[in-house]
Amino acid sequence: MPDVSIRPLSNSDAPQLLQLMRRATGGLGLLPEEMDLPWAEEIISHAVHGGVVLGSWENDRLAGMIKAVRMPSVQFQHVLWELTVAVDPDFQGRGLARRLFEALLAAARELTPKIERVELVVREGLTHAIKLYESFGFQLEGRFERRFRLPHGRYEADLPMALLL
Repeated sequence: MPDVSIRPLSNSDAPQLLQLMRRATGGLGLLPEEMDLPWAEEIISHAVHGGVVLGSWENDRLAGMIKAVRMPSVQFQHVLWELTVAVDPDFQGRGLARRLFEALLAAARELTPKIERVELVVREGLTHAIKLYESFGFQLEGRFERRFRLPHGRYEADLPMALLL
C-alpha cells in the first residue's frame, strides 16, 4: 500500500471527512444529502471528547476513517459504541478497514477509564463487513428486524455486535 498513515482526526479535517462519508455511503445509515459540514464536525468533536476518531491518509487525501465514542453515563463509561468505519471507494480492497480497526482497538485499550466493551451495529446484507468484525472477535448479540429500509422499500435487519476487551 502506498504511503498510508493513520492519525487522529481534528476539526480541521471535517471538510475531508464530509467528502469521504458522502462517497462511502453504501453501509452508512445516512444518505449523502443528509450530511453537511456541521454534522462532520460533530462526529469528530464527539469522538475526540469521549472516544477515538482516526483517519487513514494516503498522501494528503483522507482514504478512510473509524470512530467510536464512550457512552455518556458513568455506568457505561467502560463501553465504546456508535462505531463507524468508512473507506473511500477508490481505496477499498487494500486492507484499510482492517488497519483502521487495529488502530482503533489499540487506542481503545489505552483509554482511561478502561474500555471493556466495543459495540457496533451492521446491516445484515453487509456480509463482507460482518466477516471483518468477526475476525476481530465481535459477536452477534441479536437482530433489529426491518430496521434498515433500502431503496425501493426493501428492508434488512440491523445486527448488534460487540467485542469484549
